[in-house]
Amino acid sequence: MKILHTSDWHIGQRLYGNDRHNEHRMFFDWLLQFIRAEQVDVLLVCGDIFDMAYPSNQALRSYYQLLREISETSCRQVIITGGNHDSVGTLEAPREVLQVLNVTIVAGAPDNQQDEIIELRDKAGNLQAVVGAVPFLRDRDIRIPAAGESSNERIEAVRQGILKHYRRLADLMLPYREQNIPQIVTGHLYMQGSRLSESERDLQLGNQAGVSAAAFPAAFDYYALGHIHCPQTISTSPVVEYCGSPLPLSFSEQHDTKSMRLLTVKNGKLSHQKIPIPLFREIKSIKGSFAEISRQISNYECPSPLPAWLEVCIEEQHTDPGLLRAADDFVEQINNENENLRIIRHTVTFTDRTLPSYLTGDDQRTLDELRETEVFDQLLDQHNIIDKDELKRTFDELLEIVHQSDNERKEMSHDK
Repeated sequence: MKILHTSDWHIGQRLYGNDRHNEHRMFFDWLLQFIRAEQVDVLLVCGDIFDMAYPSNQALRSYYQLLREISETSCRQVIITGGNHDSVGTLEAPREVLQVLNVTIVAGAPDNQQDEIIELRDKAGNLQAVVGAVPFLRDRDIRIPAAGESSNERIEAVRQGILKHYRRLADLMLPYREQNIPQIVTGHLYMQGSRLSESERDLQLGNQAGVSAAAFPAAFDYYALGHIHCPQTISTSPVVEYCGSPLPLSFSEQHDTKSMRLLTVKNGKLSHQKIPIPLFREIKSIKGSFAEISRQISNYECPSPLPAWLEVCIEEQHTDPGLLRAADDFVEQINNENENLRIIRHTVTFTDRTLPSYLTGDDQRTLDELRETEVFDQLLDQHNIIDKDELKRTFDELLEIVHQSDNERKEMSHDK
């Protein structure tokens, strides 16, 4: 039996306002081709199917079209778990219909944890493996708030709540372990030691409640994780793998080799291998003086089938107000004259530190480009706050409450 582990599709994502539908379609076409060529039996998608809780009609059409196309391949089962970007209601709404296509949705933590256990059987009906389909665990799923608890107490309560959920699942799956049936468990979480990019939204309390891999139950053979966009191995015993996102979701991921994991069950043993994903569109950040940037772009050769998207960071020592206009004209000219690349973001920075920051352009990101935590950090710096740690922890708590309340409000409004 062959099982494919993928995650963090982020269908509907826009990079600096630029639509990524073509890239997702190319990935889906390649995914279908891979499933057919390798005769994959089961597809696991471990959270963040969509980029927004309430995706566009185009994003939904892409998702449903792919699931229909997968049903026409060798893949007999698709298991989808919710991520922190996903709305439980959006994923679960078509659950009954999708079961006809052998698609199982576990969007949020079920009332009965037994419902997370999904058996994987071959064509002859023989049990080959079992999956513990754990979605992103929201605060309300794993703990009961206590009046007067400190930030550190809440962090520890969240951490212990996550571990308790997995330990309880390990107990429920004990009968399979006694039969030596390979066990796979999913997750959408931040594990301590993971390498982050700029595009992951912070999870429990700004990732402070991340748990060490060593603390998770060793009973599972393979942890199929989502949330972290850079593919990486966290542990080899038990195996803990982030497969990463199939597309680079920010310029900080430009050097990642995107991948999936292919698991094979043979004679009761589980093995796995990394499967590289082709580059459909290069996203690249280039830095230097105006002259250096011009030279780099003149010599640039696009390695991807779709035109590259560039971030251009012009750095000059001395302030030249005329350079700002010249940079705008340069970007417009490049975008009009080149078919194999497009500059989607550019900045001009002057490094002369004798000038005020609004002239040197130390941080030209817009408010939309900054994370909430970065805005708060800047406010702390502006007010010369020395003891920041406790304030940051409190802000992380408030931010999580706001995000969860906003999602719940949207789901209630959507249901109406």
